[in-house]
Amino acid sequence: MNPKLIFSLLFLMLWTQLCSAELVFLSIPKQLSVSQGQEGIEVPIHISDVTGLNIISAEIKVSYDSSVVEATEVTLTDTIAEGALLYPDVKQASISFALTRANAFEGGGTLAFVIFDAVTQGNSTLEITYAKLNEGQGLTIEIGTNDSQTPAIGSSAVTFTGMGLKMDFNSNSVDEPIRVTIIENQPVGTLPGGMNNLLNKYWVIERSGSGTFNVSFTFTLGSGMLGTGDESNPGNLKLFCRDSNTTGSWTQIATATSANVATGEVRFEEIENFSQFTIGSTGDSSLPVTLSSFTTTAFDGNVILKWRTETEIGNVGFGIYRGEEEDGDYTKIGFIYGAGNSAMPIDYKITDKDVQPEQPYFYYLEDIDIAGNKGKSKIIKVVVPLQLIPKEFRLLQNFPNPFNPDTWLPYELASDAPVVISIYNIKGQLVRELNLGEQKAGYYVTKDKAAYWDGKNYCGEKIASGVYFYRLRAGKFSAIRRMVVLK
Repeated sequence: MNPKLIFSLLFLMLWTQLCSAELVFLSIPKQLSVSQGQEGIEVPIHISDVTGLNIISAEIKVSYDSSVVEATEVTLTDTIAEGALLYPDVKQASISFALTRANAFEGGGTLAFVIFDAVTQGNSTLEITYAKLNEGQGLTIEIGTNDSQTPAIGSSAVTFTGMGLKMDFNSNSVDEPIRVTIIENQPVGTLPGGMNNLLNKYWVIERSGSGTFNVSFTFTLGSGMLGTGDESNPGNLKLFCRDSNTTGSWTQIATATSANVATGEVRFEEIENFSQFTIGSTGDSSLPVTLSSFTTTAFDGNVILKWRTETEIGNVGFGIYRGEEEDGDYTKIGFIYGAGNSAMPIDYKITDKDVQPEQPYFYYLEDIDIAGNKGKSKIIKVVVPLQLIPKEFRLLQNFPNPFNPDTWLPYELASDAPVVISIYNIKGQLVRELNLGEQKAGYYVTKDKAAYWDGKNYCGEKIASGVYFYRLRAGKFSAIRRMVVLK
């Protein structure tokens, strides 16, 4: 066979794989409602089908309103991760955990349950603020919030809380639960073509069991999210779908039958399959956000970011990005929803608590409108001053990471404590233990103070490449983090 033809075929195969890579969706209910005195409330973290993806470990962080609820533990009973080694870390307003096992996870459903107790009666927002699937190959992870409802057999209507979606069933053959997950960013991978605007969010809809149905979707996008031309001609608005776990091509399956500019409601009819969905328009465009100020302040060991908009039209929200060098790489550390449309000034604020003293940080904002247009703010620098004593115990990320052959393990002590750092391999086997003895309260975050590991096991042998976990025990405090040896 012609070598050029062979190369072309191989390139086409590779390109096809890259354009339709596997997606993994992680989600949690958007809101938890509790009554005074409630204990042991199980909140599931849902994961899409991961069969065949070779995922053997995960790290997840969930944030919540600590004035309403407090997390107490994580359990894997009756989940697809049951039997895995589990390393939880509870802090105020968040709980993190790492889990690992020798065999890959199979199927989809509940990955873990986070257990909460009520502090008072009320509602707490829930959010997965960090997720890492350690050993998945060629994966893209999307994080969202979800709600589940079970429609009756026959004709019925169900509304999915916090998802901006109502379903009107014309027919339905089974009373099985439906889970809707909303992803608050533009779809990854291939985007629908031929659109003037593309919604900066999408939905993943799944149903247990089989059965047939015919349903209408009414999406509520918010006031001002639709153009006047879309209301007079709803056919401008198109509904697209693609397979539930891919980043591949989208297919137009419906045009809107009605649209309301005032409420942002748009309706699509005659839907007979569930998958990923997003909305595009051949009509009006949204206008950008007017950002009038953006400042950062180091306070009490944290960085506080504040900004103001004078007007907003079609504003979905702001991504917050942080880097350690002005011209280096930046990581998205948070997202704040915008006001949609506003003719009045609006103030925003977010606190970055995952910072180290005497370390310079650089921040910028990225505002996103309903059409998916993005605007970037100026970059601003801040340095967190060194405090004499940390407010809390913390285990920080090792540096460098990945590493070869050695690394430093930084931490902070809020009071005097005996310090032990244990290092485990991906199977949960103890590789090395660093007994650092009694240490004074303070910051152990620089090379001259952080714990040093030479990358060797108890026998003095260099460890193999792979994922490892290091656990800090300081008195009653315990926390765990992940690191990677890359040779």
